[in-house]
Amino acid sequence: MNQSMNPRPALIMLPGTLCDGRVFAHQRRALRDVADVHTLDYRQLRHLDDWVPALLERLPPRFSLAGFSLGGLWALEIVRQAPHRVERLALIASNARAASAKGRRHSEGLWRLWKQRGPRAVVQQALPNYFHHVQCRRAHTALVTDMAVKTRTPAARAEFAWAASRPAGLPALAAFDGPVLLASGQQDRLCPPPWQQAMHLARPDAQWLELPRVGHFLPLEAPARLSQAMRLWMQR
Repeated sequence: MNQSMNPRPALIMLPGTLCDGRVFAHQRRALRDVADVHTLDYRQLRHLDDWVPALLERLPPRFSLAGFSLGGLWALEIVRQAPHRVERLALIASNARAASAKGRRHSEGLWRLWKQRGPRAVVQQALPNYFHHVQCRRAHTALVTDMAVKTRTPAARAEFAWAASRPAGLPALAAFDGPVLLASGQQDRLCPPPWQQAMHLARPDAQWLELPRVGHFLPLEAPARLSQAMRLWMQR
């Protein structure tokens, strides 16, 4: 990811649990004129303590971060470990809470389900909480399922483990001095409005885009509105 010949700022996008770069398809197209966009995946994710340092070795000296759901948790960990490398931070349908006992039980249950019945069963259980509108769920079920099916089992295990063991991200968010975008859906059952409000209280100067009649999968449910907000964020 060499920026030496590219005047556009680097934008690194991190997908959610059992997702890949396809979840950001609209944003990647919409922002390519204002950013050098890279979408990551978790294929190399195995050992939680080593992943971020190895990732930082491959990333440009300076970059902006946008994380969806689990990707936002990883983005905050990158900010915690290397705040001087990050220019801007966007947290999309994510949160900055530390892992809770309830969250650990949930992640452990999903991992057991994966081992017993596979990724399709995990998606089937999770889908009702992913989308606010039934029509959106029907429109995107094939993509969400295919992303999960193409997730390697070791990576899935590590994703569930990170969700179950992550530290609190609010201190890193509050200390970060670059532009911050918070994007969320008012009907998000997984990262609900009070969690977004807690992040906004930690960073009152953050731009907060809260969309009515939108659930958790904001990049798919409201792609154009998210892309426009990200364009403004990248131009700050």
